Amino acid sequence: MAMKYRCTLVVLKSSMAMLLAALACIWTVRLTRSWKRSWHEAEDRASTTVFSDSVLAVASLAYVYLHLTSKTDQESRKRRSVLMANLTNPITVMKCSIGIVSTAELLIATLFIIFLAWTYYSNVSSSFKMMTPYKSLKLNKWQLKMMYVGVRIGSLSEACLVLLFLPILRGMAVFRVFGVQFEASVRYHVWIGNLIILLSLLHGIIVMFIWGVKKSLLKEIVKWQSVGRVNIAGAMALTTGLIIWITSLPQIRRKQFQLFYLTHHLYIVFILFFLIHAGDKHFYLVFAGVLLFAVDKLLRIVQSRGTTSPISASILPNRALKLTLLKHPCMGYTPTSIIFVKVPIVSRFQWHPFSITSSSNMDNSELSILIKSHGQWTTGLFNLLNSVIDTGSSDHLKDIQIAVEGPYGPATFEYRRYKSLVLIAGGSGISPFLSILQDIASRNGDMNKNPIKVQLIYVVKKVEDLSMLAVISPLLLENLKMKLFVTQENSPPVTAEKILQDLSLQIKTIASNKASSKGALSMPEGLLWKALITAVSFAVFLASLIILSYVFLHQESKSSSKKKKDPSWIGDLFALCSLTIAASCCAMATMISRWKRTVSEGQQVPHRQSVCHENTSAKVQGTERHEIEFGIRPNLVEMLDEIEFGTEEEEVGIFVCGPASMNESVASFCIANRQCRKKDQRKQKCNFNVHFINFSL
Repeated sequence: MAMKYRCTLVVLKSSMAMLLAALACIWTVRLTRSWKRSWHEAEDRASTTVFSDSVLAVASLAYVYLHLTSKTDQESRKRRSVLMANLTNPITVMKCSIGIVSTAELLIATLFIIFLAWTYYSNVSSSFKMMTPYKSLKLNKWQLKMMYVGVRIGSLSEACLVLLFLPILRGMAVFRVFGVQFEASVRYHVWIGNLIILLSLLHGIIVMFIWGVKKSLLKEIVKWQSVGRVNIAGAMALTTGLIIWITSLPQIRRKQFQLFYLTHHLYIVFILFFLIHAGDKHFYLVFAGVLLFAVDKLLRIVQSRGTTSPISASILPNRALKLTLLKHPCMGYTPTSIIFVKVPIVSRFQWHPFSITSSSNMDNSELSILIKSHGQWTTGLFNLLNSVIDTGSSDHLKDIQIAVEGPYGPATFEYRRYKSLVLIAGGSGISPFLSILQDIASRNGDMNKNPIKVQLIYVVKKVEDLSMLAVISPLLLENLKMKLFVTQENSPPVTAEKILQDLSLQIKTIASNKASSKGALSMPEGLLWKALITAVSFAVFLASLIILSYVFLHQESKSSSKKKKDPSWIGDLFALCSLTIAASCCAMATMISRWKRTVSEGQQVPHRQSVCHENTSAKVQGTERHEIEFGIRPNLVEMLDEIEFGTEEEEVGIFVCGPASMNESVASFCIANRQCRKKDQRKQKCNFNVHFINFSL
């Protein structure tokens, strides 16, 4: 059986590689003269499928691959993890918003920039040789060249738009096949979005400058020609994009999150005006990403229609909340997974991501998250739950409705391949590591599945922030070593054990009966269903497009004796209607599937045996092994050097979740360590593989 899985995985990987290679070749050679002479007409006839089918086929195969990956043996996953770790290790630290860049990221970014440069050069050189004059404007040679320069810059933003939606797919995240999770790939969306706005702005400024020189700016910008590009739609798309970009700036997003969230939904308007401006043939270039995002969005809406209520809520001394929700027994998730939460009584529209702090191996019927109060939404939720706890009545918990999307996380999380594990967290960055510690605790006793050494370096501002550890203090293992740093307070004469015990006594908790909870969290759709729904959605789109074209255009062409071009808006409308039909059919199929599953589960709910742990070992063993420092920040470079000289294992896993300065310190050390290994491998005992977990979205 294991050999069968391995062969299937090889076939899937080879198929995905060939499809991606073929797509890259088409995008590259379509700009050459020989392609335009021999294949341009064929490209026009097959424009609906030639640029979309490969991407959607790769997505479907990727979901099947991820499904099978979780079933393969640990040794196979370990070999894949070693290769991925070498590609994702940092190679440089940029002192700007880009941050830390890995080998794979730098390579792909370089290739993409080369592709954009090649695209621009080919298009501009071809336009300069043809020099076809504009019918509506009498332009001299330099004005005509300038116009072509501006138009071809717009085609670059079109190429970027192909990738814009892929990094922000959640349930249908295709980047997971490369080991990149949703929370990490969001920054690719930011990079591409910034590039699109820059190119679109240059495109608009240059074109409008030429119109202004000819004193026909207003006339050209409001023109809505029946055939060809619609200028007013392009201006509206640019305006919409600028609004989205401005409200996405960190200074605005952090202070006015609801404004950022609501204006981001203008992407629908942006795509609509792009379709009208560029035409349906150019829309098919970016169609695959739009379809995947539309289906992903609808699947998330279907999952989040149901609500639940917390079965327990705790308030920590540092104004953090611990919420425990009831979940379906078969809902599994890996450590560092996240869920998106909406509390309608606080805000009807806002969704916020939080790391899961529990382990599905520890308890198969509950799921926990930690929420730190530091913004308008989290403060509102804190005040609400604080008032409920003050009343002392658990009945009020049932009145708090919570909608959940997810969980979203890696198909496999290979921390267990390391014999030594170093967890470095700052502030709220401890949340994803709590799930790792819980998972380790659930496997305690089987040391073949656990790291032998686990060290936690945790940096907080105040002592109260250490209460985030109090929720797992009964589960601290003998092979766990903690180094705690409190940066803004002086040292009291107490031990780490005493501080954690005192903080745990200050936690206020209220719990309700599980039977009174308003429903358990339902499982999201499986990977095989997502593979099927991706293929079906594209098939429905093509069928709808063919039927609409036959019914309307074919009949009209029969009755018309003169040959004339159909208005551009007809093709745009057909594409939009077909996309809507395809996405709606997928949503309906998912709703029916979930309804059938709910009925069958109501008749017989499967149960898995939970891993039980006695709380008799609540005291931390070997307290002298745990250190706490006050009034100083950790020197991570020195600490990691000490770990290096005290470790004999070849591979050491470092997981970091904290602010940018913390990530940069760890990345700089790992870069220096790798350079030293290349110079003299005999003196370097271990190799550090660093994994960064997103601190915030």
